[in-house]
Amino acid sequence: MSELVTSQKSVLIVGCGIFGLASALEFAQKGYQVTAIDIYEPPSPWSASCDYNKIVRAEYENDIYSKLSVEAIELWKNDPKFDGIYNNCGRVMITPMSFKGRQEFERIGIENLQKLGKALDIEYFKGGKKMSTRFPFLKYNSLKSDEQSKFNPYGGLAHSSNAMIAVYNEAKQLGVKFIFGDDGYAKSITEINGQAAVVCKSGKTYTSDNIIVGLGANTGRLIDLKDQQSATGLFVTFIKLTDDEYLKFKECAVLFDAEMGYFFPPDPKTKLLKIALPGIGSCNKVNDPHSLSNKKISLPRFKNLNPNDTIPKHGEIEAKLLLAKYIPELAYHKLIDSKICWIGDTQDSDFIIDLIPGYKNLYVASGDSGHAFKFLPNIGKYIVNKVEGKLDPTLNKMWSWKSGTGFDPSKCSWRVSNYYPDLSEIDFLKDVKAKL
Repeated sequence: MSELVTSQKSVLIVGCGIFGLASALEFAQKGYQVTAIDIYEPPSPWSASCDYNKIVRAEYENDIYSKLSVEAIELWKNDPKFDGIYNNCGRVMITPMSFKGRQEFERIGIENLQKLGKALDIEYFKGGKKMSTRFPFLKYNSLKSDEQSKFNPYGGLAHSSNAMIAVYNEAKQLGVKFIFGDDGYAKSITEINGQAAVVCKSGKTYTSDNIIVGLGANTGRLIDLKDQQSATGLFVTFIKLTDDEYLKFKECAVLFDAEMGYFFPPDPKTKLLKIALPGIGSCNKVNDPHSLSNKKISLPRFKNLNPNDTIPKHGEIEAKLLLAKYIPELAYHKLIDSKICWIGDTQDSDFIIDLIPGYKNLYVASGDSGHAFKFLPNIGKYIVNKVEGKLDPTLNKMWSWKSGTGFDPSKCSWRVSNYYPDLSEIDFLKDVKAKL
């Protein structure tokens, strides 16, 4: 059973995460006939952005990403559909001097922003005393006198699930046809009359003038990415604040400690405060679905199908130590709803947005590398430009198909961890569910 879209301006979007939704909306705005498929309606529990909040930062070593991030942040701030979704609360950054790569990353990133006329009012601190007076939520912090920190007021966070819903709703209003369930669960690629087509679990088959595959960390199940991407699991957990605690901490900035982890302002609806642990990660080695040998690659294992996938037991200590250092009055809270956030990592952290070799109408938009969410407002424009042959040559090269590059986290200067044990090696913390 197949469905052929015959319009000369037809697009099939496979995956309704950040790249998928952004491009579906942009194609629709440009008059294309757009069909978008996924197993789940946005926000999908398989999407890395199915969450309360994500950092929207602007610091990059690469001035191209700096420009793209500034463009995105201005849209976050001014596009009506993101009203109440984006919070320009700024970010407090604490990076040990021994983390030379991260220190240099931040220095260059700030310089790039200042060349663009942004982040001109960054504040620098030494020790915790000034921090405690500048930021009420850090009143009881225990930063040592020689520890350095900075505050960049440009940027903040967005409620990622609500952002996806906002884009999804606008895309529907513009006529995008969405298909979910088994009819939208892409399982394989075939060919119909020399054109790529997508076969779904139900047996339904779709083709189009242009097909964009954007399945995030799960893209490698459908497409042979030739070792360009690896699924990396990052650990996040939450605490639930009381009403009084929420009122006290609702105006806090994002706090990012490069060594210990980071946390966000609490979610207004649920009063959950999210904690991320960037110093520990994971992979999930499975048989490569595109190889006849015993080759292994890392692909996601999703929590809605594996409820015991939380955080490592030692992650509980790390999360509590983070809280104890900066907001000790919250360190007594139990950790709840702990989970793995799966990202599609590339060695250079560049996206992969390109025509897949051997096909005339099949594109990939993947390789989020944990920093793609912030580009939800503008990445769709660049995906459309790629399909139309109008993408800037620098971006075209940067996001090109680069088979055989592999994935080595130590190649990225901004990364904190370079050890990613397999899920089979992890002793998981027993989960506690939030009572909302």
